[in-house]
Amino acid sequence: MSRLAVDKIIGANTESIVDLSSINNIKMPAGHVIQVVSGEDNGGLTTSSTSYVDSGLSATITPKFSSSKILVIVQNSARSTTTTSNGSGTEAQIHRGSTAIGQIAITRVREQTGNAATQNVQGGGHLNTLDSPSTTSATTYSVKIRAQHADISAVYNDGNSGSVITLIEIAG
Repeated sequence: MSRLAVDKIIGANTESIVDLSSINNIKMPAGHVIQVVSGEDNGGLTTSSTSYVDSGLSATITPKFSSSKILVIVQNSARSTTTTSNGSGTEAQIHRGSTAIGQIAITRVREQTGNAATQNVQGGGHLNTLDSPSTTSATTYSVKIRAQHADISAVYNDGNSGSVITLIEIAG
């Protein structure tokens, strides 16, 4: 196994010695993972709102470089319930601050015609997106959910399930 030991690191664009607690002058190769941050939520949320509401799942990252990309990976758990025959579902989407980014995951439900029992569909899955926030300020990513129609109850993190969000800063 090789080992590299150094006493000083000189930044690529400067002649001064770089304090290792601040790597702003070190040029990282594109694609290099700089940092990883994660968050989880095990609390439950039920809503019939057709507007996006906070699910409770979020994480905040402070990018080291404004040129970095943030890979957002979400494993979420959602459920839809209804007592109507209208096909509908729960939508989950990644947001950066108040801005919706990335794909929408939908958990669909439809009651069988003539059946008065509540229909439940447990779902979830992955939401992923590669974002370019162009900042070195603290940036919060979250998952918001909504019911596709008012006759649906959108349930997030029901029972023993939970959701996880992982943020990976990648050098641009």
